[in-house]
Amino acid sequence: MGEITVEELQAPKHRPDPEDALVVMQGWLHAPPDWDQSRLERLWNEKHGRARLGVGLSVANSPRRHFVVSNVPYDVEVVRAELESLIAELEAGSDSETVPAQT
Repeated sequence: MGEITVEELQAPKHRPDPEDALVVMQGWLHAPPDWDQSRLERLWNEKHGRARLGVGLSVANSPRRHFVVSNVPYDVEVVRAELESLIAELEAGSDSETVPAQT
């Protein structure tokens, strides 16, 4: 398991009408306090067009971070799976990244 995980994802309390309407979901990520969330936000936003992800900053050095994702289908498992997939992609990329030499 990586350093960043989806702790909780909440669907809206009321199902949308029509059934295929897009919704806003919110939840919590667990991440190191010094983690830069902008890479995950940028990756999500590039891959999902109209859907947007916003992740809050670490407060009081807490590893819990609130997030909101908008314009997604009313399917918690699909949204969670996509978030977890993108987190894994970022973590795999971080493992293989090298720091370029300063000139």
